[in-house]
Amino acid sequence: MLKGMKGVNHIGMGVKNLPAMKQFFGTTLGMTETYLEFPEVWNPMVDVFRTSLHKFAGTMLYPPAGGIVVELIEMSLPHPRPIRKIKRYGDIGVNKITLAVSDVGKFYGDYQDRITFLSEPRSTKLPGWGGGRGEYTFVYGRDPEGNLLEFISDPATEIQETFGGARWLGVAVTDLERSVAFYQSVGFDAVVVKPHEAFSGLVDEAAGAKETAVRSCLLANSRGGGMLEVYESVKPRGRSMPFNTMWGDFGYFEVCMETDDFHGAAQETREKGMDHLHSPAIAFDMEDREFWFEYVQDPDGIVVEIIGVVEK
Repeated sequence: MLKGMKGVNHIGMGVKNLPAMKQFFGTTLGMTETYLEFPEVWNPMVDVFRTSLHKFAGTMLYPPAGGIVVELIEMSLPHPRPIRKIKRYGDIGVNKITLAVSDVGKFYGDYQDRITFLSEPRSTKLPGWGGGRGEYTFVYGRDPEGNLLEFISDPATEIQETFGGARWLGVAVTDLERSVAFYQSVGFDAVVVKPHEAFSGLVDEAAGAKETAVRSCLLANSRGGGMLEVYESVKPRGRSMPFNTMWGDFGYFEVCMETDDFHGAAQETREKGMDHLHSPAIAFDMEDREFWFEYVQDPDGIVVEIIGVVEK
């Protein structure tokens, strides 16, 4: 595991309409807290874009209950494109956000006019889930721009309000064992739900297919942070990422992890021979600290950002 690593800090997603998506995540999904907001600026991330022209605005939101932060990016230059016109469960890449709600059945009934649900709530048994009870209840929906959202009831955690925060990100991969090994080496050192096939046949609507076959595993970092679900769509096979997909194109595009030893972790990414999209750089330079970041890629080319605060 890389030095000082914690779990998921935030998910990055490119959006077509920043005010509308901010309204949806802020009001409809209860993410009323602002982690960071930045106006449209020219940004020096040359390594990512392979061009000197890039300009974007964004906001980062989360609910009072905490959990994974959602970063909404509206790109001006280069001109963004849809990663996929229709996003389907199992497409290779960052594929979904999983959010906890107090009661999936009640939530499904109350939010029919605010969220496009893809089916009625369903339940299955997961090994080790819910404090050993194993019952897993969920429903899939889409945000206004078609990105997949999964809503779950967590029997192990009491949720006072409707929303309990974004608990994990779902990353669809081509080889489950290979990707689990990679993410464990980066920082997900705990297995919450071991590899299983319990979702097979239950995500047909989200996958746009019948008799789906899925292999899945839920990982966490023992020091905290959001979790990561790694899964492989066996039937139908997940569609590969389109050629020339860029940071900021419409849809989910990155997993961001946090470390409290940024330079140590960055050095280890090089020692491990990881593929880099962006070398270590300062994102924000403040009076008493610096916010650093770098980008690496997983075995499928999925973007993984690593961030850390360095005291001056």
